[in-house]
Amino acid sequence: MVAAWMATQREGPWSFVRLLGLALILVGLAVLTLARIQFERELSTQLGLVTHGVYSRVRHPIYMFSSVAFAGLFLYLGKPLGILGLLPFQIVLFQLARREERDLEQHYGEQYRSYKQQTWF
Repeated sequence: MVAAWMATQREGPWSFVRLLGLALILVGLAVLTLARIQFERELSTQLGLVTHGVYSRVRHPIYMFSSVAFAGLFLYLGKPLGILGLLPFQIVLFQLARREERDLEQHYGEQYRSYKQQTWF
């Protein structure tokens, strides 16, 4: 459904920017989906800190790669300035991530601090 809508929105020939946008959309959605599956699978088998798979490299992959996919969408549509519209969204996600990190640090203590040092955002 989204792909059909995107196809109707694309005007003009394929350019480097549009190809880059498409690549960012595909990578963003793929990693976001993988992270969500890993998160659900980990929590369904045990209640604990998710540190495997994508989460072994990035603490907030769902937030990060949803932003990558949206940035790619703006590039694909030929509206690179639309990426600036993501800034308020990024600020909200950053604040949410920091709040989650405080809660996780309170709950898991040293285990979470060690995990945090080994990962990015």
